[in-house]
Amino acid sequence: MTYALTYNSATTAQSAEFASADCVTGLNEIGLISVENMTGSPQDVEQMIALKADEQGASWYRIIQMYEDHPPGNWRAEVILYA
Repeated sequence: MTYALTYNSATTAQSAEFASADCVTGLNEIGLISVENMTGSPQDVEQMIALKADEQGASWYRIIQMYEDHPPGNWRAEVILYA
């Protein structure tokens, strides 16, 4: 899946939480999402990823790749979702 998202400061609270690589052992991988053309700061991007993970029913997510594309402020990310 590919999502084009923009940050909205009026978003609701999130329940999916970031999990580092050493914390995912034993968690059930439930999917992978790819996001592109996300604008804002790295923190804005992570908040939108968390909201998208929550929408997909994930309890945890791990960002395996995130980088700034052209033009500056335009982000791409690959994320693994866990139950």
